[in-house]
Amino acid sequence: MSNNRRNVTLLTAAVVLAVFTAVCAVEFPSLPLLAPASQAVAADVASGDSLTSAGRNADQLLAAAIRRVLACSSIVTRMEYSTITPAAAGSGYYLEKGALLRRLELKLRGVEQASLLQISNGRMLWTRCTTQRETMTSETKPPTPLHSPQMHLAELGLPGLLAQLKAEYDLVLVGAGKLADEDVFVLKGVLKRDTLVSRLPQHAAEIRSGAFSAWSELPEGTPAALIIALGREDAVPRRIQFHAITDGAALAAWPKLETHETRTIDLRDVQLNQPIASATFVHP
Repeated sequence: MSNNRRNVTLLTAAVVLAVFTAVCAVEFPSLPLLAPASQAVAADVASGDSLTSAGRNADQLLAAAIRRVLACSSIVTRMEYSTITPAAAGSGYYLEKGALLRRLELKLRGVEQASLLQISNGRMLWTRCTTQRETMTSETKPPTPLHSPQMHLAELGLPGLLAQLKAEYDLVLVGAGKLADEDVFVLKGVLKRDTLVSRLPQHAAEIRSGAFSAWSELPEGTPAALIIALGREDAVPRRIQFHAITDGAALAAWPKLETHETRTIDLRDVQLNQPIASATFVHP
């Protein structure tokens, strides 16, 4: 394989991995589009709560969601996704059984037609990326710690992903609404100051004072902010949407900071505690 062709394949695999998973069935640039105003208002906190109580409620809600997802014997869900740059979209499936077994299948449309299959047994992650020209496979141990772990669902699983987001983002409960006819709680978050310092130690003083505004200096693939929509009935995420923040917007203005969508992940047709054959998690 020539270096140029290999680089194109690696780029395609990186795009598919960065996409991670999600739907563009309903655009989600701001809360009012999530549900009627009677159910969800474009407010920074829910029900007139203070920012402190909204943050506490968000942490409690996400912690409860993690416990409930961990209690599931299996999760099967259809996935749809979209990215803004590069412009791409696609769909696939995610399956999880117990604490370790995961399978992720994605088909990408945009940069070029491609597909991704990842299977993890908790010890090794097997990946196959197929383009119109070639197929590339790899088998690796999941890195510890993960770089931009929110991008790697097959490595972390849903509970691990939610736990990582809870650890790295300051979250507030925005409200409740509907997404694709399902009742959801909506949280939004920005990278915690400690997380920002670990990523950008040269800006530690600005970050701690709240004056930090050099968002473009974050490592590539690290979302500055996000929105999470959790199913009210089962606590499984229905949408995880990553956002960027424009340079010049000071951290101290959170949660009123203006953000813009970079990629969206939606989970649809969620089925819990259904039997899944063990062979599903054996790579070809």
